[in-house]
Amino acid sequence: MLSNSRWRDVTPYLLYCTFFFAWGDMLFGLDTGSFASIQSLPSFLSEFGDRTPKGTYALPTSRKSIMNSIVFSGKLLGTMSFEPMVERIGYKWTIYVVCAMQSVAVIIQMTSHEWVQFTIGRIIAYCGVGLVENAVPSYQAEIAPASLRGFISGSLICLATLGAMWGAGMGQAMSGYTTRAGWLIPVGVQLIPAVILLLSVPFTVESPRWLVLHNKKERALQNLNRLRPKNMVENGATAAEIDAIDYAIESSHAEKQGSWLDLFRGTYLRRTIICSLLFWFHESTGQQFVNSYGPTFFKQIGLGSAAFTYSLVAQACGVAGALICILVVDRVGRRPILITGQALAALFNFLVAGYGSKLHPTTAQGNLVIASIILLFTACKFSVNTLAFLAVAEIGGVKMRKKILSFATSVDVLSAFIVTFCIPYLLGSPGANLGPKLGWLLGGDSILAVIFAVFFFPELAGRSLEEVDELFEARLWAWQFKFYETSGIGRRIAVLEEHNTNEEKVIMVEQLENVDNNNKIPDTGA
Repeated sequence: MLSNSRWRDVTPYLLYCTFFFAWGDMLFGLDTGSFASIQSLPSFLSEFGDRTPKGTYALPTSRKSIMNSIVFSGKLLGTMSFEPMVERIGYKWTIYVVCAMQSVAVIIQMTSHEWVQFTIGRIIAYCGVGLVENAVPSYQAEIAPASLRGFISGSLICLATLGAMWGAGMGQAMSGYTTRAGWLIPVGVQLIPAVILLLSVPFTVESPRWLVLHNKKERALQNLNRLRPKNMVENGATAAEIDAIDYAIESSHAEKQGSWLDLFRGTYLRRTIICSLLFWFHESTGQQFVNSYGPTFFKQIGLGSAAFTYSLVAQACGVAGALICILVVDRVGRRPILITGQALAALFNFLVAGYGSKLHPTTAQGNLVIASIILLFTACKFSVNTLAFLAVAEIGGVKMRKKILSFATSVDVLSAFIVTFCIPYLLGSPGANLGPKLGWLLGGDSILAVIFAVFFFPELAGRSLEEVDELFEARLWAWQFKFYETSGIGRRIAVLEEHNTNEEKVIMVEQLENVDNNNKIPDTGA
């Protein structure tokens, strides 16, 4: 859990800024949770499905696959647009663009009478999602103290999952409706997060790091002063932090401005591979399956209308899993959570496959399958889903962080596309008709995630963003990151962000002010 000392440098205004930026991820969660339920609603199926020989309506497998997967083309466009857009207009204006996209997307969906138009609306919405999924963790990582970056950056998954739970709840509420309103209402409520963002983001501050990068140090200091406690402002710690950030950025630029090709060179190649694998496991170990096809799967195993209730329960447990993660991640660390969570995901996947595929399961075995699906989703939210955006937002260091984040989330989009496109064909017919046996594939992937976590995933808890470059330059094994003592400018920034006494901070300020003509900062022994 979070100790009181970790909260000493947190202000209400910092929490306000991080929370309302994270609210942007409600857009993604709400769409995902809503459509997972909407595509099973009688009102939606009668509008966009085909009549079956039994007289009911259903989405053909190919149409369901396309409607769930093609939307990620919009998300890919959003992720690739993030870095140049933020560099040009900043984080706040990027969020305004997202709100405009979401509003247009919802209007297109609500006026649809053909599934193609409805899907085009979702593609536009996912373009905004691609932007917000990059902007939120990057912004939070830039303004959060290093000792609480896990808690603050991880909060976006809690809100995304809350959005999905909200969407699942709307599906449950509308499951008895057969009129057009049955699916219009769950779609229409997706405007609410956009409106809240438009009303709240104007009162947040632009990232101080972004302002320093754009030669606006005075405004950067003003913003950091608003984010940090009064005592840090009075003893000069915030001014020293801005100077240190400026020095780190200048040093990075002196080496060479990062290009996209640098993602595949030197230590950045290692980081790119780590982030890409992390996002593959984010999509392929169970959460995307439950998010996109949870109600469909629950119906397939005979739960009928109760499928919406169990989907809602799964989302609620997912919120709990993500919340537990962000409460302990800064104290326990990233690696133990990823290893434990994915080991549990493998177990629950195998239970689903083993007991769900029995020809005549008992009531107890059927309940075990249902519980395993819910716990699988919880384990994924507790581990890889929350850690993916947190780790990728911090692993790029100073020069390449936004590019690595954009590239990794692009891999996330492609992974989600593959998973959502293939699952309908793996689950039912025409296709492999695996049903619950799909758990063997997902469980095997979870085992690979555990191996990845043990041997390749580094521990960055408590490190400043500027420290990360020094850690990777040291070419450490994944399990050595936690114990390595840094000594460069990144360590100075970490000390300034940490919970030291005023005297210690004053000493650090004096040392930072004594940068000599060679841009060398004296060693503190820290």
